[in-house]
Amino acid sequence: MISKVILIGNSDEFVYSMRLFPELLDRLLRERGIAVESIRPRTVLGKLAPWVGPLGKWLFYIDKFVLFPFTLRRVIRRERAPGVVAHLCDHSNAMQVRYLRDIPHVVTCHDMMPIRSARGEIPQNPTSWTGKCFQQLILNGLKRAGFTACVSSATQRDLLRLTGGSPENTRVVLMSLNYDYTPMPLAEARARICALTRMESPYILHVGGGSWYKNRRGALEIYARTRRLMAGRSSFPKLIYTGPPLDAEIGSMAAEYPELASNVIRLSGVDPETLRALYSAAELLLFPSWDEGFGWPIIEGQACGCRVVTTNREPMTEVGGDAAFYIDPHDPEGAAAKIVELLDQTPDQRALAVQKGLANLARFSETRMIEGYLGIYQTVLSQP
Repeated sequence: MISKVILIGNSDEFVYSMRLFPELLDRLLRERGIAVESIRPRTVLGKLAPWVGPLGKWLFYIDKFVLFPFTLRRVIRRERAPGVVAHLCDHSNAMQVRYLRDIPHVVTCHDMMPIRSARGEIPQNPTSWTGKCFQQLILNGLKRAGFTACVSSATQRDLLRLTGGSPENTRVVLMSLNYDYTPMPLAEARARICALTRMESPYILHVGGGSWYKNRRGALEIYARTRRLMAGRSSFPKLIYTGPPLDAEIGSMAAEYPELASNVIRLSGVDPETLRALYSAAELLLFPSWDEGFGWPIIEGQACGCRVVTTNREPMTEVGGDAAFYIDPHDPEGAAAKIVELLDQTPDQRALAVQKGLANLARFSETRMIEGYLGIYQTVLSQP
């Protein structure tokens, strides 16, 4: 029987989605009446990072891997009792598994891309010598983990291949939404967006961070080619982008696509309700990632009634199911043609696509996700 779950999260400097996941688990477990203790590294020396330049990341590492283990070991010693499970919510801290050897535990693996990069499997994302050493430590921790949950089948396959682990000690648990994304009334959504952008024209939405696998340049090129395929029409959709600045990419493409500078609108610091509005009023979501661990924007967009155009490979195909529209990111001309085809859909065709997206969400419910983790907790508690 599960008496308590210790959720081990990440520090403040980590990507937003990696902070959302333990918060989501904390809420869902408490709703089931299970005691929860959530801990994560405190940012102490990391506060000095802005003043020390490139070496600042090492201050965060000291907070995480030198100072935090004292807290972690103290909590584990105090909570070591029947029914207590430790859950390391981010595999990038898998080297901390050594502190969990005497307690039933599980690690959630979100993706294996940095480890694959460090092993030379992804040439477009070269890794420094120190980065290779760091990723090896993470891989060694994953090999020692008692049980590993993976957020997609693609991640699970990479995990088993690179760790040589047993399939019996891993399971796929698909993520659920991390916010109550639902279709916002169109008038309300457009009013919110107009207030932010001073723009009332239709738009294509791109949601992504600055990581290489988000394929930001590819998204820009697909959009630019879409506009050119639509030359001669009276109106064109803009591109609204949420994430870090795209100035470098737009500047490097200015000679070939000068129209980008005046047609790409960036929004920063977008809160979930604004993002809900953006999804709800968009013509479609363009999400041409080279790779992902899961791909939350796919189901976020579908939950808001937004048609999704994404990459024709896993895990995007696993997440989007038969409700998304797939493109080859290596073929921007073909991707642009697909987008024009979708922009020209009839109202009935659009409505059918939206309904299929909403139906796809049943696979990503909070209930299914938390029951998956409760099943894993019971499994690790029953192991010697």
